Amino acid sequence: MMRIAILLLSWSLFSPSLSQGNENRATLDAIQKRYDFVETFKAEFVQKAYLKMMGQSQESRGRVYIKKPGKMKWTYTSPEPQVLVSNNKMLWFYLPEERQVTKALIRDIYTDNTPALFLAGKGRLADTFDVAEVSREPGKITVVLIPKRKNQGLERLVLFADDKNYQITGSKVYDGLGNQTEILFRQIEINPKFPDDLFDFKVPAGVDLLDATVNQ
Repeated sequence: MMRIAILLLSWSLFSPSLSQGNENRATLDAIQKRYDFVETFKAEFVQKAYLKMMGQSQESRGRVYIKKPGKMKWTYTSPEPQVLVSNNKMLWFYLPEERQVTKALIRDIYTDNTPALFLAGKGRLADTFDVAEVSREPGKITVVLIPKRKNQGLERLVLFADDKNYQITGSKVYDGLGNQTEILFRQIEINPKFPDDLFDFKVPAGVDLLDATVNQ
């Protein structure tokens, strides 16, 4: 009888966490399934970055275009114009006011658990992250993810999604140094058509090129 009582007590203690864990994973899978449906993505964004060492925050705005797999274009309009274009291999970062372009290999910029790679259709969330917490409020789901590998500098990733269709509406990244970067999307368009040359980048005349791919 005592053994049965202990077993029942153990079940009462552990079954809620197991149930919660299954529910959390189901939410993550629903977000993944929704994003698997997305082939192209367009939105306006607001980015808020906090640098702990400097104790400063900065807000940026612009528009993002994504085409799977691996193609992205982030066009910043404020506080100063910037353009970041990437494909499966190369990344270009253009500062018009400084008349300077940096060219680099994707593998030298992004690590395996970089959130941008997921947005670009590379990798699966459940393969890279464990679900720490899921919370819901009207119109919004918040999912806290912890990277399975701890050596990449990313401490925590928070995803925001629509509570009706599980569409990602933003994210927040915490690194090991205490820095935070939040991106919120609005005016989202799913699967719009993009011209083929949208993700091509040609260095404008008179602009300096810093080529980090030399001798790679």
